[in-house]
Amino acid sequence: MSYPDGMNHLEVLREKIGRLRAEIAQIREMNDQYRREGRNETHAQVAHGQRHERLQAIQSELAKLSDLGRRVRSVEQMKEQHRARLHLVKNAS
Repeated sequence: MSYPDGMNHLEVLREKIGRLRAEIAQIREMNDQYRREGRNETHAQVAHGQRHERLQAIQSELAKLSDLGRRVRSVEQMKEQHRARLHLVKNAS
C-alpha cells in the first residue's frame, strides 16, 4: 500500500483514536445497560464477555498506535531537521 507524500500520518492516527474512543463509549453504555437490567440470560452474558474482549483488543490496539505515533513523530522530526540542514547549506552557498 502506498500513501501520498503529503499524507498527514498524525492526523490519520488521531482519527483512528477518535473512532476507538467512540467505540469504547458505545461499549460502556451497553455495559451500563447490562448492569442496570441485571440480566443473567446466557446471550446477555456472552455479549458482555464479547464486549470485554473487544475492550482488551482496543487497549492493545491503542498501545500499538501509541508506539506508531512516537515513531511517526520521530520520522517527522528527522525530516524537519534534514530540511533545516538543507536550507542552511543552500543559504551558505
